[in-house]
Amino acid sequence: MRTAMVEMELDHDTGVMTGTILAGGYQGCSLDDLSDEELHTFWRETAQDPQSQKLVEAYLDRRLAAWREHFEADGAEGQGSAASSGPMTNEEAYQILGLSPDAGDAEIRAAHRRLMMRVHPDQGGSGFLAAKINEAKDTLLRRH
Repeated sequence: MRTAMVEMELDHDTGVMTGTILAGGYQGCSLDDLSDEELHTFWRETAQDPQSQKLVEAYLDRRLAAWREHFEADGAEGQGSAASSGPMTNEEAYQILGLSPDAGDAEIRAAHRRLMMRVHPDQGGSGFLAAKINEAKDTLLRRH
């Protein structure tokens, strides 16, 4: 997934997230290379772009279990619903689900189920990512 400030990748097999910063004070850096303090600074920078902030929050949910207690002490808002810049394209949906354009309905549902088992908030994952995965499934199943 790519937003104005960050590009994030999700390993569909392991559920591991990695990200590259596209804008701001840490432009060009990998999220994995930032210290906790630097992540906090970057997270505050992303307040100008809600989509970017939601992706960074999804990353933080996986990397720093108690990040919200510490980062949000300054009164910033927490995780809400997924921000949207318009309808998801089929290409984005295939990318999110890790599928090729020739995938059938059964493959779409299987990929959705597999990913949700890893990123659903009930499993310690991110509400933002779960919403994007649901949107991807719905987008692709609507085409039939």
